[in-house]
Amino acid sequence: MSVTLDLGPEVARVALGAMLTAGDAQRLADACDAAAADDAVRVLVVSGAAHAFVAQTRLADEAERRLAARAVAALADLRKPTVAVIAGAAYGIGLEVALACDLRIGADSATFALPLAAGLPFCGGTQRLPRVIGRARALDMLLTGRVVGAAEALAWGLVVRTARAAGLAETAGVLVRDVLAGAPLALPLLKEALLAAQDLPLAEGLRLEEDLYALLQTSADRAEGVRAFLARRAPRFRGR
Repeated sequence: MSVTLDLGPEVARVALGAMLTAGDAQRLADACDAAAADDAVRVLVVSGAAHAFVAQTRLADEAERRLAARAVAALADLRKPTVAVIAGAAYGIGLEVALACDLRIGADSATFALPLAAGLPFCGGTQRLPRVIGRARALDMLLTGRVVGAAEALAWGLVVRTARAAGLAETAGVLVRDVLAGAPLALPLLKEALLAAQDLPLAEGLRLEEDLYALLQTSADRAEGVRAFLARRAPRFRGR
């Protein structure tokens, strides 16, 4: 049983099993491709099992491991905002899937770990984890295999919100609706600028921000945003 969210056609959803299989990896890759190709979709939500987001893998060979790595890379590369809804344990590749999402929300009983017993991370865990929580904390998790609880994950920025398990879907829905309230044209560009900030020198990042700002100046949504602000009403964006 996975976390259920019903937020309409603007939100694509993919649910993974507690033990990730090649079938799960393929569905994740397909969901990313479909979300990228569908202009109506603005957010992709990734959830797992009811009591364990993804805690183990069952990948038979190197080909299946490469498939899983490609699926996680497709999730990380998606230009549209992505949200991980974590109801339970996110261990090993489960944490790597969550790290590939832009925003993570967890139940207050959720736990996070990259245990060495599961083998070395192969879907970006060693690279994304320190970018999210910092090098020292990432080394602590990676070298010791320690399990991090939801409260500590929230304090570290590993998740952005927590909720009681019974209210997780509702709280996740509020978060997704908050994202959807933004201008459709601006959100992918904002994500592009923020992710580039991890790798670009400051001067290049500032130039990218200026270029993206200029790109939006002639859009109808930008004009609507200004009108709505001055009129103190909610904007009515149309994605153009």
